[in-house]
This record gives sequence, structure tokens and C-alpha cells, in this order.
Amino acid sequence: MRPIPSFSLHRPKTLSEALELLQALEDARPIAGGTDLLVLLRDGAVSAKHLIDLGGVHELQYIREENDEIRIGAATTHAQLLRSELIAEKTPLLHEAAASIGSVQIRNRGTLGGNLCNASPAADTAPPLLALNAEAAVASTGGTRIIPLGDLFAGPKMNSLRPGELLTEIRFPTPPAGSGTSFQKLGRRRGLTLAVINVAVYLCLEGGVCREARIALGAVAATPIRMPAAEEMLEGRQLSGELIEAAASACRDQVRPIDDIRASAEYRREMAYVLTRRALMDAWERARRDTL
Repeated sequence: MRPIPSFSLHRPKTLSEALELLQALEDARPIAGGTDLLVLLRDGAVSAKHLIDLGGVHELQYIREENDEIRIGAATTHAQLLRSELIAEKTPLLHEAAASIGSVQIRNRGTLGGNLCNASPAADTAPPLLALNAEAAVASTGGTRIIPLGDLFAGPKMNSLRPGELLTEIRFPTPPAGSGTSFQKLGRRRGLTLAVINVAVYLCLEGGVCREARIALGAVAATPIRMPAAEEMLEGRQLSGELIEAAASACRDQVRPIDDIRASAEYRREMAYVLTRRALMDAWERARRDTL
């Protein structure tokens, strides 16, 4: 096994200190859990002269609800997401996604921000947050900008952060009454595996009619993506099994997967239909229960 190249480690205690270090140091990278970054450094896929350890920046670790929004600090671990009663109650699809990630050890170390900034097309937290219409807060010494979460992904293993910028928060509207969600993941085994494909669905019903639909898929394109054409098929209509079949078929037609070591493009395309249909049916049932 190759050794990790040498680097200087910096341990700021505040966000402002971390941002100043990122701005001032040449070839600096933030590190939180390190479950992705340390592997990339060892393999030579990325380089860094300085690592900025965010483990002591406690202002980046929180889960709270404010003004009908759920806000999550970027350094919040997957284990903390799993322990959160707010996440389990209000956004079960995010709870389900966090539970599917890696091992207990990885969930204890890995962070939400790291999972997103690593920008894997198969990132398990990305489709749920896209389906929740999440935004990302990105900070630098010059201030903070808010972007749609989808804009964070620039390509496979590439994010859109500028030099000196840091993802600090993910925020999304608290799902209202009458909403239902679902996360579905297919891997090569039941646990400790990357997604062959993953799907997240958000539905909001009003009087039996689908007021809003969001469908997001991972591992079927260069980045995690939404399915706007399929969403439009559902919105403003009374849901039925036939309509859900049609929307799932539309997702199969719109994805652009690749062949790789885990699965063929053809298999992923078919599973996009299967998992989307399953997620839509599950979210529909949950939304109907929520209206009772």
C-alpha cells in the first residue's frame, strides 16, 4: 500500500480561522472525516501541502429547525444524522440514506459536507437532498453565497467550490403535512457498498392531488440529477399506479448511465425504472398516511 504523502496539518477552532487558513495557504484542502480524502491522497488522485482539520470547528456541527427550514452543518457526521429525532421524523429519506452509508466506523467519521464535496455520482446523501430542494451555503473570507445544491456538482469527483471556499451548511424547507418521501438504493451486496444506483422521491399531496413531486437519481449520470420531465407528469394530477409506472418509465428513458466495474449501463437503466417506481409507490403511501 502506498504511503500518504507528507503534509502540514492545521487545527483551527473557529470557522473564520479555517477560512483564513484556506485563503492564505498554498495548496490547502479542508478535511473533516477524511474517509474519502485520505484515500485520494494515498492514491495520488489529489495533492495537498496543507490540510485544514475541521474537527475542532464545532460551529459546523449542528442539526436544527429554524423558520420552517431544516439546517445542517457541513461537518455533521452520518452517525449524528442517524441519531437525530428531527431528521428521522421530518425527513426519513435522509435518515434512510445515512443508514446505508459504509460501516459504523465510516458513519462515525464521515460527514455530510464531505460526502457532497467529494462529488461522487453515487453519493448517497445527494439524491435525498436534491429531492428536498436543498441549498448549500458556501463561505469564504469574502462572505457567504447560497447556491442550489445541484450547482455544487461539477462532474464526477469534481465540485464547483472556488479556491478558499468552504461548504458550511445545507438547508431545505421542512416538509409540510401531506408529504411523503422515500430513498431506495441498490448495491452489489446489502451493506458496506457503493450504490449501483440510488433514488430519492419527495411527494406532496393536497386533496389527493399531487401538488409537488421531486425525483432525484444517483449513479446514472456524471452527477446526481433531478428528473424534471417525470416530475411534471405527476404534478397537478391524481396519482395512480398507471401514472407512477409512466413517470418511472420516463426516468429510465432520461438517464445516461455508463458501464463500469459495478454494473452495465443497460442494467442501471432498467434499475432506474424499478427503483423509481418503488420509491414513488413508497412515498405515495407515506403521503397518504400523513393526510389521515
